[in-house]
Amino acid sequence: MAETSTSADGRNETPAAKSAGRGGPGRWIKLGIALLVVIALVVWIGKWFYHQHTHVSGDDARVMTHQITVSSRLDGRVTDFSLIVGDKLAQDDVVARLYDRPDQLLLDKLEAKVRQVQAQMDLEEQQIDLSTHQLSGGIKETEGQLDTDLAAADAAKASMEKAKRTYERSNRLYKTGTVSVQKKDEDYYTYEAAKAEYQRAQRQVAVDRSSLSNARNGMMSGTAMTLQNPELLKAQLNVTRQSLAEAKAELGHQQLQVDDLVVDSPIDGIVDKTFVEQGEYVSAGQPLLMMHAPDNVWVEANIKETKVRDLHPGQPVEIAVDAYPDMHFQGHVQVIGHAATSQFALLPNPNPSGNFTKITQRIPVRIAIDKGPLKQLSPGMMVVVDIDISGNGSAAQTASR
Repeated sequence: MAETSTSADGRNETPAAKSAGRGGPGRWIKLGIALLVVIALVVWIGKWFYHQHTHVSGDDARVMTHQITVSSRLDGRVTDFSLIVGDKLAQDDVVARLYDRPDQLLLDKLEAKVRQVQAQMDLEEQQIDLSTHQLSGGIKETEGQLDTDLAAADAAKASMEKAKRTYERSNRLYKTGTVSVQKKDEDYYTYEAAKAEYQRAQRQVAVDRSSLSNARNGMMSGTAMTLQNPELLKAQLNVTRQSLAEAKAELGHQQLQVDDLVVDSPIDGIVDKTFVEQGEYVSAGQPLLMMHAPDNVWVEANIKETKVRDLHPGQPVEIAVDAYPDMHFQGHVQVIGHAATSQFALLPNPNPSGNFTKITQRIPVRIAIDKGPLKQLSPGMMVVVDIDISGNGSAAQTASR
């Protein structure tokens, strides 16, 4: 039988009740749980304070990229355009085609003109070769004729000198009565004939020398020169070369015109927005679409001006994307802006009334993304950044470079 005792207020208490009253196991468990909660709370508060002093956070941040506007350099009607938002394009892929029939016909005409001038130049080069051969042959022929006539002139001179000596001897003998007058006269006329022959030979040599001089200039007397002098043909060839260069320049310009009627993608990217439909007439410079490179994105965070002094390029950044809460992104501070975002507002606040409310300004900070699936990010997505300012960021900055 359990023993009982009477308390001061007259109630009967068992030994177990007395033990519980003095502090049983349940009480210690409760105390332990409370102590753990307090410790966890202290640790959490400590971590929170540590994080506040070693990190700069910002939820006013967005994914940014270079938005490229693709436009046509020429006016024209769009004959081929089938892209929609989200389509992927590789560099030099066709974005749109403009009506090009007249330009293509003009291109064909200029190509024919280039071929014609090229053929004319080839013909003139052949004429130069033929004229050079003709001139060379004519000069050689004239030189041969000159040599022949020079030999004939030497022979005529020898004959004349011989006839002269014969006549002089006959004349002396006639004076002594040894030779008759008929013999003397015969020798005289022979001498005169030889003299005339020699003079004729000399004139022929002079004519041959003049012909040789003319032949060297392309003017043939004895031989027909069917072509002009090679030097004149070479001058004409230079003119034709200039005409060919001009024709090729016109052809190149027209080829550029035709090429510009096909609008190509400047980068590997994704279509963000289209502005025209097939069949529309567009003007030069009119936007056709906007696109961006999916692997060329970054985060632009607007950080309070009171926190910017703690930031340095290269500091590591944890990035949380609202659209993908389960994905992990990391980056580093790349560029810290030097002007507040309010400086670029479309509607500035000049404060003419004199009333002033001080507002903490925001400084744009560009954050490069080092880790994470970049192609999942779209321009304009909201993100939250957490910048670690516990170090100077020099190591991260060096690694990023």
